[in-house]
Amino acid sequence: MSERANREYSPVWRRGTQVVLPPIIKGVMKRDWHGQEHIPRTGGVIIAPNHLSYADWAAVALFTYEAGRYPIFLIKSAAFDVKVLGPFLRACGQIPVQRGQADAALVLRDAEKSLREGQCIIVYPEGTATRDPALWPMVAKTGVARLALTTGAR
Repeated sequence: MSERANREYSPVWRRGTQVVLPPIIKGVMKRDWHGQEHIPRTGGVIIAPNHLSYADWAAVALFTYEAGRYPIFLIKSAAFDVKVLGPFLRACGQIPVQRGQADAALVLRDAEKSLREGQCIIVYPEGTATRDPALWPMVAKTGVARLALTTGAR
């Protein structure tokens, strides 16, 4: 089976996000960030930022993309049920997370597969965002640690 036939995403949609999203994000966001040189250019890697707002995905995506990696987010499965958004997320290779599933290993199975294939996975350890500073820092869930331990990803 060829590499192209083995993909579960659309290279065309991914390329579209690489062309369209960075200029939009740069246009609305002031950036002064550092540390992109610490993101490995190859191999499975996990980025685990704090989830401070529902817009922080844009900054994380651009930061990761400019470091030379295409970001794949673990996103709550309900987002994949939204018209237009769900098919777009699937076409770009984003990973749905089935919250509340009894077997935690099943929740992370697709992320583990992607990491073993050398992808860059974005995991918000808290599993959700909060706008209430009184709740910061939120308590992280164990999924990101399990991913790192089971795959050896950096």
